[in-house]
Amino acid sequence: MITPGCSNCFGCCNIKKAEYCILNKKYTEKEYFKLRDQIIGDMNKKPYLDKKGRIWKYGEFFPYDLSLFSYNESQAIQQHPMSKEEVLEKGWSWREMEPSPHKITMTTDQIPDSIHNINDSILDEILECSECKKPFKIVKHEFDLLKRFVFPIPRKCPDCRHMNRIGRLNPPKLWNRQCMKENCGNKFQTSYSLDRPEIVYCEKCYQNEVA
Repeated sequence: MITPGCSNCFGCCNIKKAEYCILNKKYTEKEYFKLRDQIIGDMNKKPYLDKKGRIWKYGEFFPYDLSLFSYNESQAIQQHPMSKEEVLEKGWSWREMEPSPHKITMTTDQIPDSIHNINDSILDEILECSECKKPFKIVKHEFDLLKRFVFPIPRKCPDCRHMNRIGRLNPPKLWNRQCMKENCGNKFQTSYSLDRPEIVYCEKCYQNEVA
């Protein structure tokens, strides 16, 4: 990260009010431009090749295989879910999650439906996720909140619950649609796809309908 007080810095990070620096090292103005042009020229003449043979020259983003995180460890899988096979086919990395050392002590069918029938002993149990079958626990603050709002004990682990919530969001994509209000032909873009059951109006028709 370079602060606003810097100028003519190349490949630098976390420096303040500096100029004519390359990789955080100070140079004269003449040395700076000569070395910078040499580096850019070398990056274009000898670009980085990833394991899929893709070429990465100067000015492009970092290659995928230099990422410190695998695809299924990043937020990308939340917005663009892919299978392990699809990810590996694209030349990206996939991390196999290590099995949990914790032993499940209570399955979902053993959990009472009503929060009133559950006491603090649930905090000592290791529950089984009904979806991914991984073990998870209920912590005290969560249990207190569930009792406060009279909610049942969740049957799914936090990871599966989060992915279920993400799945209810509209995808980061726009479709060309036409207002479904009778006698209105306004066209617009919306995050509701054509196969969705919702009625989609243009802004004017929507405001007339709900106002």
